[in-house]
Amino acid sequence: MNNRGQTTVLFSLIISVLLLFTLTALEVGRVYMSHVKVASVIQSTKLSIMADYNRELFERYHLLFADYTYGTGSEAVLEEKIEDYIVCSLKEEKGNIYTFNVEDIQLIDEENVLDKNMKRLKEQIESYEKTAGVLHRAKDVANQVNQKTVDIDAATKETETNAVELPTSTKEKEDDQEKGDEKIEKKKKPDDPRETIKESLKFGILSFLKPNSMEVSTTSFDFSSAPSAQYKEMDEDIKDSNFEDISILKQFLKKQPKEKSNTTILERAAFLDYVDYHFSNAVNQKQDSVLKCEVEYILKGKKNDYDNLQAVVNDIVWMRMPVNYAYLLTDEQKKTEALTVAAAICTATGTEALIEVVKYLLLGCWAYGESLCDTKQLLEGKAIPYAKTKVTWQTDLSNPTVASKENLTDQGMKYEDYLILLLAKKNKKALDTCYARMLDAIELNMQQDDEKFYFKNYVYQVTVQGKIRLNPLFVTGKDASIYEYYFEEKIQY
Repeated sequence: MNNRGQTTVLFSLIISVLLLFTLTALEVGRVYMSHVKVASVIQSTKLSIMADYNRELFERYHLLFADYTYGTGSEAVLEEKIEDYIVCSLKEEKGNIYTFNVEDIQLIDEENVLDKNMKRLKEQIESYEKTAGVLHRAKDVANQVNQKTVDIDAATKETETNAVELPTSTKEKEDDQEKGDEKIEKKKKPDDPRETIKESLKFGILSFLKPNSMEVSTTSFDFSSAPSAQYKEMDEDIKDSNFEDISILKQFLKKQPKEKSNTTILERAAFLDYVDYHFSNAVNQKQDSVLKCEVEYILKGKKNDYDNLQAVVNDIVWMRMPVNYAYLLTDEQKKTEALTVAAAICTATGTEALIEVVKYLLLGCWAYGESLCDTKQLLEGKAIPYAKTKVTWQTDLSNPTVASKENLTDQGMKYEDYLILLLAKKNKKALDTCYARMLDAIELNMQQDDEKFYFKNYVYQVTVQGKIRLNPLFVTGKDASIYEYYFEEKIQY
């Protein structure tokens, strides 16, 4: 009998141990499988959230960003959305041995479009340009600029050497003569082409250059809360379209960049080509754009199309001016013509000592007038050669704002090419401002269909942290850490 009792106890102990091991193995397996299930749900949740990117933004501008506030401006919406998705995916079914409790969902390391100096925006633009294989316009511009080099530096040195300013005493003597007795008979002053320039531009440079068929809006927009609001305006260089002060002309010529422009263009080709392809400009207007002069706004940041276009055409004129001026200084016939007019002007005013200075001022004026004609043709959609020759030069010194002959070539650069050149000339800080203004233009267009669209709410990535607790099946002790699943998942495009 005693042996039977011992045997019963032994088998009871063995069965208990086996049962304990079995239940433990089942529980470990259940915990492991719960982790697998939770990990799968987290990945599914991540993909679901990533699918909430703005489709119109992607289709129109090829940019992958999402508004995780869902138009409310509050991150709590995304936290609730993630929690609801996880709870729904882990929902207990009848007879299921898994019961989950979702806790502590929170967002960290959120990266907005504007963060890190718009790093992610720049990366997406570069990636799109390379993937789409459309990186060509900027390279074409670089090649055209490089085909015909213009020695502006040589023109600057010649002007600096030959156009020597008069001492102060001589200038005062000239001023006294101008203010002298009106009864003293003077020689009649010949026509001065600089006066022609003044008369042509008295109503503004855009009023003179704009084709009659081109409509430019003066409706202003408020960009005080736009992405570019944190960026300051760049100071404009001093320019003198009157050509009365040789020191200002010299200063302007000295500031012309000495490096090859095509190098800078190629370095920034992705952005330049992206802007050219996606945004409206005065010559090639997009009907679905709020601003018709979007590229001009990206360049200048004025409040309306008219002011932006006027500022841009002025820049193009002054971009063309040193190139045309450099050509004039290689054309001895035109230099002689300028010297003749300068001598006549100075003789009539009794300032013969200023003949050489006035000669270079007149050459500058002539180059400026030719640049006005060039820009007018660009606004008409025509192409002009980057560097002029005797054949392609169009104006006379007597009337430098009117083309005396038709452009004899349809080869050259168009208006859009000069917009690319203006963007390429920007320094790094100014170029960042252009990126931000580009976001302004996109935001304005997107708000036509979604008034709650603001880039300040759009992110590229966000990290989700949380804790999910599994119900204990066999163990009810205080230490239930094995039933807790902590996760940290980065959602990133």
